Amino acid sequence: MVGIVSTESTILKEHGESPEILLSGAKSLISIGVSLNRTAVCSGNLTLNRYDTMCVYERLNHISLDIVRLLSQQGARAISVPPYLPVDMGVETKGMKGEINHKTAGAAAGLGSIGLNRLLITPQFGPFIRLGTIITDMLLNADDPLEKNPCDQCGLCAEACPAKAIQEDGTLDYGACVLHVLQGGLPGIIGVASQFIGADEEKIKSTIYDTNFWDIWQSTVSGIFYNCSECIAACPVGAD
Repeated sequence: MVGIVSTESTILKEHGESPEILLSGAKSLISIGVSLNRTAVCSGNLTLNRYDTMCVYERLNHISLDIVRLLSQQGARAISVPPYLPVDMGVETKGMKGEINHKTAGAAAGLGSIGLNRLLITPQFGPFIRLGTIITDMLLNADDPLEKNPCDQCGLCAEACPAKAIQEDGTLDYGACVLHVLQGGLPGIIGVASQFIGADEEKIKSTIYDTNFWDIWQSTVSGIFYNCSECIAACPVGAD
């Protein structure tokens, strides 16, 4: 999936997106979506789920690189915003905000609309999608945002959420979501590291040889540390 949005988009401005900071003279954003394998996401097997996500992100990386090179050959300047890592780990963002909000760019470019689970819901694939964004100083014909949100607020995602992070009023408890989803990421690493403080040799050994620690190592190496996709798997949009 591909959509184009102007840097003058009202949606981008309302959400505080400033692509000009990343690329002076920026005129257009290209939003790219690659679908996840619904079967893998809904399999209940975290390994298969993570592997599919890893493959999709690799696909996004290659597509983004090809588009940036093509634009450069046309005399334009362009940059690809990382679809997942690396991200700014500074005090203000703490790794929870990318250089551009890919969901906002995707909504503005007409790929989908933000659903109850605060993910981009596309008509074709529902939330079974990962996103990337390219910023360029080439003026491209922009697409229109969707007139109708594919999310009908059915609430299945909220019912499926093990962290109870999705609220009925449409808000998301990001703290609860992050602590659950990123058990294999930074929150998990901090949790393990804290166990070493003042610990004796026996405690350190038991922590190191715990399978949870090994899972965190694997997640860190692969860069895919999502521990939950229940709100995605529960969404019926795009299943037909």
